[in-house]
Amino acid sequence: MDISDLGVNHHEDWIPLPDVAPPFNLDAWAEGTAAELATRYAAEGEQADVKQLSRDLRSVAEESATRAPLGAFAWYVSGFDTSVGLIELNAVLPDETAPEVTPRWMAERFASDDFGSPEIAYTDLPLGPAVRIRQNIIGEKKRLFGSRPVIRTLSYGVQPKGEKGLLVLTCSWTEPVLDEPIAAIVDNMAPTLLL
Repeated sequence: MDISDLGVNHHEDWIPLPDVAPPFNLDAWAEGTAAELATRYAAEGEQADVKQLSRDLRSVAEESATRAPLGAFAWYVSGFDTSVGLIELNAVLPDETAPEVTPRWMAERFASDDFGSPEIAYTDLPLGPAVRIRQNIIGEKKRLFGSRPVIRTLSYGVQPKGEKGLLVLTCSWTEPVLDEPIAAIVDNMAPTLLL
């Protein structure tokens, strides 16, 4: 699968995360992007803590890079100095452990019942057949003491027509109040996937 032209349409509130590998200057990017966000927030009548935004941008970019996505976007909403959602794009290709990678395969392998049954739906997108999985999973523990967070996710696995493998768009967030708005955003983004 040739992913050199992989793309997706996204709203300007979603900040594309960079490839943080050297010689990329992550600090300069985070500071510049934080200043741009502060300007946008001010135009919308909200204050921004530029230093906190910069720290969060750096942290989100570094943490996302540990999963080596093909592309990633963080959602910054006016009035919040941290991202409220993260989208990552990946490709899952067949190999000796999974010779056939399809939407049904993804539903069988990726669905988790950590907090009830996942919502699984099959659909057709312009790029090809797809599966939509909405579920809540247990996140990594952030501190030595305390509970593990509930991570809310919505994923699409799309098998481009004539291709083997899947393009996977996954959005994650933690605030339950964002369930409906994020689901609507991701449901509108998934059909815009391009290859």
